[in-house]
Amino acid sequence: MKTIRSGAAIISSIALMLSAGTVSANDATDVERPDAPKMTLAEIRAFNAKLPKDHRYYIVCKREGTTGSLVKAIRTCQTREDIERLARDAQDGTREVMDRARVSPGCPGGLCPG
Repeated sequence: MKTIRSGAAIISSIALMLSAGTVSANDATDVERPDAPKMTLAEIRAFNAKLPKDHRYYIVCKREGTTGSLVKAIRTCQTREDIERLARDAQDGTREVMDRARVSPGCPGGLCPG
């Protein structure tokens, strides 16, 4: 009998957690865009606590080592939206350079076959 009660308690707490997760995700739709580089870590943690991890304004911080130093590191913080935009821009730039490399003045139409 005791295991049935604990099982029911587990199921009800899981349902409560799931419903709390959906409420916070719905509340996150009206969040203003943050200025992540100017925020402190405490402000970032408080801001992220209100958002689901896959939200476009969720702030991700990375520590990048400084060249020539074994100890010194720089912390950079950006929203997921900024990270995705930068990755897309880098892909577009790379694609553009590769396309220009295929253009040759000796080929008809500027593009060489193959």
